[in-house]
Amino acid sequence: MSKQKSKLIIGRLEYVWIVPTNQKKVPARIDTGARTTAIWASSLSEEDGILSWSFFGKDSPFYTGQLFHSKSYKKRVVANSTGHKEVRYLIPITLQLKGRRVRTKCTLANRQTQAFPILIGRNTLAGKFIVDVQHGSKKLSVNDQVRFEELQSELENE
Repeated sequence: MSKQKSKLIIGRLEYVWIVPTNQKKVPARIDTGARTTAIWASSLSEEDGILSWSFFGKDSPFYTGQLFHSKSYKKRVVANSTGHKEVRYLIPITLQLKGRRVRTKCTLANRQTQAFPILIGRNTLAGKFIVDVQHGSKKLSVNDQVRFEELQSELENE
């Protein structure tokens, strides 16, 4: 019989450690309706089979300006909840969520207008986590709460 890890219970909001960048406590929204995990990226370029990018954007507190490079990537058409389709780059990455490291694939997206710089989708959750909205990071950090309120205000003013 094989030894199977138990599934961890997580909430709708969690903090993620992006292992390759060593950035910890990055706020993420857990979305069981999303197929693929998405991370905010900027400065995307593709040349001679090499993809380059920076995680986050210049106005993010997590932005370092460090460029990452990979030959291991694909392009994928992604549709959002309103049906809008766009081509995104898909990269392999290791994330840590609730103490469990997960090797997954994520799309690189402009999440500047989103309340959370990372969206965790089913591809990362399947077989490893159970989502219970009563668990997880119940209170957002001050920075997260301010950003969330700014975005809500923008919506109300449209």
